[in-house]
Amino acid sequence: MLKIGLTGGIGSGKSTIAKIIEILGYPVYISDRRASSLMNRNQDIRQALIQRFGENIYLPEGGLNKQQLASIIFNDKRAITEVNRVVHPVVTQDFRDWCSVQKSKLVFFESAILFESKLESLFDYIILISTDMETRIRRVVARDSTSREKVMERINNQMSDSEKLPKSDFVIYNNDDDRIVKQIHDIIQQLNNPNKKQ
Repeated sequence: MLKIGLTGGIGSGKSTIAKIIEILGYPVYISDRRASSLMNRNQDIRQALIQRFGENIYLPEGGLNKQQLASIIFNDKRAITEVNRVVHPVVTQDFRDWCSVQKSKLVFFESAILFESKLESLFDYIILISTDMETRIRRVVARDSTSREKVMERINNQMSDSEKLPKSDFVIYNNDDDRIVKQIHDIIQQLNNPNKKQ
């Protein structure tokens, strides 16, 4: 089994690429979705977050108070580091457990902050999804009904494509006129035949 990291900045189109890969028959671990689930049900995470941020970090009915956590993180940059230190090891183990029950020759792990989280060592290959800045901004403004300034703030908090590129094995260019299905198909063919990788 080959483990493939799939990453790209906000607005690069990771979700679309992940869906196409799933349609092609390959399992994709969506790290944000799994992390949200683990933050709700994993007792170690719950206890650590309550100890650090107080009981109000969880709602009375038991779910994570996402608005409260977002507010804390926005106002205290150290808080995100602390949350990640609690959550990332659990997500990493969850991914390993998930891989152990997959039957596919290739499995994919989708994360916007793969490099920022220093997860490279988990993967045999990493695919970067690269999209020009204006396209990314336009997509996120439309998707989240937010302002250009807010999107730029989020982009500036992530590693740039120029930093990610040397650490990646493959690149999918996902601008509006790029043929992404053909790019994905070509990369998967190479991954299925690693001895023929160009």
